[in-house]
Amino acid sequence: MSNFLLNTLLSHHPDPENLFSTLCWPSTSRPDIEKVEALTVLIKELSNKSQEERFICKVQSVIWNQCMPLMQTISSADDGGKDMLSAVCGLFAVCVSTCQTHDVPEKVSQVLLPVLLSRDDGNHETSRFDMDVAIEVTAVLLSSISYDRDIISRTLSCTLCCVKDLSDSVISKIIVRIWFTILKSCDKDSESEVLHQIWDDLLSWHQRDQTESVSARVLVCLTSLSDHLYSSETSQTRPDPRRSQRFFRAIQAGLIHKDSVTRKRALYLLTRCVALAEIKKEDVFTSEEPNRDEILFRWTPEKKQLLREFWEDYALVLETLEENQIHVIRPVLNRIDMLVETTATDIQGGLFSPSWLLCVYQRMFHSENKAVMKEGVNHLLELKALHRPVFALAFSQFVIGPLMDVLAESSLYHRALQQNIRDCPELGVKLQMFMVNFFKSLPEENRGSVLLQLVQRLGSRHWCAVPLLFLSQALSCLSPCPLLGSDGLHAFREVLRCTMITHQVLLRGASQCFLLRAALCLTDVVLWFSGFYPLNACNPSVSGQVQRVVSMATLALLCDVDDRGVLNYRSEAMRTLHSLTDYFYPSSSQHLNQTLLKPTSVTISDPVDSVVLKDWGRIVAQFIRDQWTCLSFLQKSAGTLRAPVASEVLRAAVDALALLPGHLVLPVLDFMASVVPQVVQCDESLCIEAICASWKVVQALSTNPHDFWSTLQGFVRLAFHQGLLQLTEEQNHRITACIQQIVTELMELAQVRSGVFNVLIQHCCETWLPCGAAEGLQSDVVFSTALLHLDILTEACVYGPVFRRDQRLVQEVQSYVEQLGDSCAANTAVNSDNRDDQFPRVCVLAFLCRLNPSNQLHQRLMEELVQRLLRKDAEISKSKVRYYSNSIQHRVKNRVWQTLLLLLHKLRPEFVSECVLSHVCEAGFCSNQASVKYLIEWTLILVLHQNPSRIQNLWNCFSLDHEKTKTSICTFLSVLVHLNVLLPKLQDKEAQWRRAVEVSLQWCFSHNFSIRLYALLALKRVWELEDARVLPEEHLGALTTVVQACLQQAEAMQNTGNAMKNWSRIQDHFFFSAFNPIMDYSVEIIFHIFPLLSELAEDEWLPLWKFESFVDFPIGAALPLKNSVTDLCEFQPGDWSQQDKGGLEQEERWAEVQKKITPWKLSVQVQEPELMAQQRAARLGKLTSNLLVVASLIDKPTNLGGLCRTCEIFGAKALVLDSLRHVNDKQFQVLSVSSELWLPMLEVKPAELSDFLQLKKREGYWVIGVEQTSNSQSLRDYTFPERSLLLLGNEREGIPANLLQLVDVCVEIPQHGITRSLNVHVSAALLVWEYTRQHLGQNTGS
Repeated sequence: MSNFLLNTLLSHHPDPENLFSTLCWPSTSRPDIEKVEALTVLIKELSNKSQEERFICKVQSVIWNQCMPLMQTISSADDGGKDMLSAVCGLFAVCVSTCQTHDVPEKVSQVLLPVLLSRDDGNHETSRFDMDVAIEVTAVLLSSISYDRDIISRTLSCTLCCVKDLSDSVISKIIVRIWFTILKSCDKDSESEVLHQIWDDLLSWHQRDQTESVSARVLVCLTSLSDHLYSSETSQTRPDPRRSQRFFRAIQAGLIHKDSVTRKRALYLLTRCVALAEIKKEDVFTSEEPNRDEILFRWTPEKKQLLREFWEDYALVLETLEENQIHVIRPVLNRIDMLVETTATDIQGGLFSPSWLLCVYQRMFHSENKAVMKEGVNHLLELKALHRPVFALAFSQFVIGPLMDVLAESSLYHRALQQNIRDCPELGVKLQMFMVNFFKSLPEENRGSVLLQLVQRLGSRHWCAVPLLFLSQALSCLSPCPLLGSDGLHAFREVLRCTMITHQVLLRGASQCFLLRAALCLTDVVLWFSGFYPLNACNPSVSGQVQRVVSMATLALLCDVDDRGVLNYRSEAMRTLHSLTDYFYPSSSQHLNQTLLKPTSVTISDPVDSVVLKDWGRIVAQFIRDQWTCLSFLQKSAGTLRAPVASEVLRAAVDALALLPGHLVLPVLDFMASVVPQVVQCDESLCIEAICASWKVVQALSTNPHDFWSTLQGFVRLAFHQGLLQLTEEQNHRITACIQQIVTELMELAQVRSGVFNVLIQHCCETWLPCGAAEGLQSDVVFSTALLHLDILTEACVYGPVFRRDQRLVQEVQSYVEQLGDSCAANTAVNSDNRDDQFPRVCVLAFLCRLNPSNQLHQRLMEELVQRLLRKDAEISKSKVRYYSNSIQHRVKNRVWQTLLLLLHKLRPEFVSECVLSHVCEAGFCSNQASVKYLIEWTLILVLHQNPSRIQNLWNCFSLDHEKTKTSICTFLSVLVHLNVLLPKLQDKEAQWRRAVEVSLQWCFSHNFSIRLYALLALKRVWELEDARVLPEEHLGALTTVVQACLQQAEAMQNTGNAMKNWSRIQDHFFFSAFNPIMDYSVEIIFHIFPLLSELAEDEWLPLWKFESFVDFPIGAALPLKNSVTDLCEFQPGDWSQQDKGGLEQEERWAEVQKKITPWKLSVQVQEPELMAQQRAARLGKLTSNLLVVASLIDKPTNLGGLCRTCEIFGAKALVLDSLRHVNDKQFQVLSVSSELWLPMLEVKPAELSDFLQLKKREGYWVIGVEQTSNSQSLRDYTFPERSLLLLGNEREGIPANLLQLVDVCVEIPQHGITRSLNVHVSAALLVWEYTRQHLGQNTGS
């Protein structure tokens, strides 16, 4: 209300008191905003004219009867609440200013401060202030009174308590509204006193509680006060950050914080501190902790240049680490080397504390990008400065703590690209060297304590198998020295006992071996025997039972010895063993599954017997197990049992499975394996029960790596005994169905447990075709059972599940441990059955290579297997499952064609011509990955080479509908490139050669560039076959001219962009340059070189050493293991890839391009220079929103130009820049395309942003930061208020830490990529559009 209106109103109401009473409202009602504003103006006017006691009383009455009740009804969440609060706060401020000499401020503060200390307990009473309202009213109160030390002190104490408990958003409001208000109202001395109270409280809190949440909260507060803390004013009572050890510890905690915004705040405070030290030019250092030798910060003017360079590099490194991209971070790693060298050189001078370097490494260790994490670990392990004793000691606690924590990450131990599978990972090698050098560099008096802490750290957490293995190996490399005592032995015992319970057996054994070696080398061995005492002899009260146990165990041991061929058949021991037949097979089965009589309490006379009885169940189980060991031996020796006896004993064996724990059933399974084939014909149900019970035992042991594998092998010998494999579905459909179901479940288990299928396929292959077995009727009978189980062979040919990366890592590390041989005792102590996921393929390929083509059974198996594999390939091609590179579908197809190539030379020509050739041609027309295409093309070449009379099938492929062939015709053009291999076997060479020329020439005119490229290559190679060109050129007619023109065009491609590069690449590609389909036909090329050159994943390669070490691979002349020609082996994967893209032609992709437009043909600025942008826009009827976009922190003209264009298009209210000079920049104008003529723009300097944002917040705007923080809201879920202000950060640094507390909310854009950051213009455009979308159709101002 203006003074004029007020004076007019007073002239009509000569009695001001009457008007005063008229404008007041009842305390229970809610007035209009206009009425509140009118009362405010009236009191303000009257206060200038009258200070009578009566008037003061009325004003006090307004405070308590109008203002306070009304403010209790306002909520910041209500619509219009902000406007009403602004109005009533204005009235309240005028009233308090009028009454400030009285006790009103004191009483009001007593009402407001308890509200700040209260917590949201769900009690929303109307008599209680809203928290945001209480903060605002407190700020108004403080700004309306003169400086009151008591009120301010109590307010600070209250708000400091709030800082520790309330949410970040509330804390930001307290800082901005209350703390800033207090500081503005203070003089210099009072300001120092206030800052000191806040400073001391916050740092004391952080010193007591150094959790991440406390660190983050403290840094929020300190950053907010940075302009006051880093003042050039000097005072004894004013906090000086440069001298505070506690302050720098808070900064270091912030630099390694998990939240990126907290890290940004810490770095901001650090750089401001360095800048202040340089400005003041004083010799300062931290001095709050006199008992600590380490000085965290020091500044000496004499070494200003050195100090500045160090801290600039330090800030650059930390800023770069925020990028989380290894290609961005790697170039600045040399700066870390400089920081380390500077620190190590000056470590005695105290200018630089090593703890700052530890922050850098810990920041890398916490990176979300594993590559950055690994780079940090490698950099620290190679740090030469650690060879200095003082530096090594300073790093010792970091090595024990954060370094050990990050070394627990398994993904760090993957092989480098240049390493082979059996090599020690790069990190493992570096870790060994680091441990040796680090402990050698430590002062001698500290080595033992550091080593003890490190071993204790190993035992204090659960470790994955791979990290523990390499850490143990590194410890075992330390020089022998008795550094540890009995406490060290206990620490090693904890590691052995607690950290490797669930590890794979071989890796666990290797870790134990390395740890034991380390313990022997680093402790006094005499201590090992100091705690052992001899046991007393067993009490005779249980001697009878013990004697039986020992006797049975001795017999079982003799049976095991005989199995190894040690005992003489005529020896006394053998006669004793055979005499057990009468003992176990009398007229009844009473001697089967005998148990022991448990001694009663009456028979126990010695306390030692009580200890023995605790393990009595285990002793009984071992006793029964030994019985079945003897029974298994007798069964192998005696052969066949009579049917009634066999059934009776098999029933007892089934009962034994229920009696024995899973890890003791192996002798029972061995016995059942020899008995079940005898019983199956007379008691099929019992056999099924025996097999199912055995399978349940195996499944129950699947989590017990120590006993699972031997039990699984025993079960496979039982369920897949050759006697059971011979059963047909017609004769024994129930047991064959049972076995088939078990095969299915075995395959399911094999998908999650590497090595399961290995056991099955190895047993089956050795059963069907033993190595070195002579052919005959008996062997054919056994082999014929393979025809009944072709599904197992088919699965083995394509087996090789795509393991997760961590599972592949375990496989590779196991291979590394195995190649250590006897140097690692685990290789002799642990049964190292091969569990490589490629073993089934290697095993079945060796089996197929041993097949004899002249044997009809063998030939029949190969033909049926080939047909199954071709059907599997066709099923994948017709399926709708996504088929991408290195997918499981791609891998299976690749394995199918590799197996077909392996068998091709063994197949009958008639079968190949009738059944294989058509399938190969059909497969060539399917969409295939590059590796599969090469194999199909190679197969087709070999088929035609073996059957030259079927060359017409190739020509028919070129005659199909061109629309159906698409780019798949390249497959058959690739075959023509190798016509030199086929031509010598063809009968009518001249006609076939001419046909090849004509076909190639025809496809040289295709619309598709790839097809033209392949056709030109085929034409060139065919035309160069001089042996075939027997026709004189005149008989070729115009064909010669056309061919020569095409070839000349191909060689002149250097003037046509990338065409020449592609022409060179395809000619140099291994398949068309070095590869010879006949000379390179070997196992090495098919299974190793081709996958390598086709860029298949490395775990899909089958190197030669696997064929040589896994199985006894047959060596044949037709298909050698190793390739005799080495040209192809020396190739590297090329740039060119044969692959059906299935996409658009290049011409089609460029058919539609974006067409840029200019909003106005003539320069509007020239025509109407006097018009403002908003007026020009209004003339065209343009609508604008209430969105403000603040880009004062952005300095690149290109980003600002694009942003200007985006804001104009979507109708933003205004764009805020740091300077309007950008508008005249040419780079700006190129991207803005004159949009600056239609968009209002404001100039706000970065230094003025804080005040500008606070002003806009008071006008009702929500400040929205475009920033990734731990509390950011997703753009998908955020609803923009109508009055929104987008605050955009700098391209490199984002939003400064001192402005973040002014932001009401941070919004981030959901991302799924690796780079994790968008261009600032792109980010802003997404948010501007989302705001526009949400408010589309709502009321907008014109």
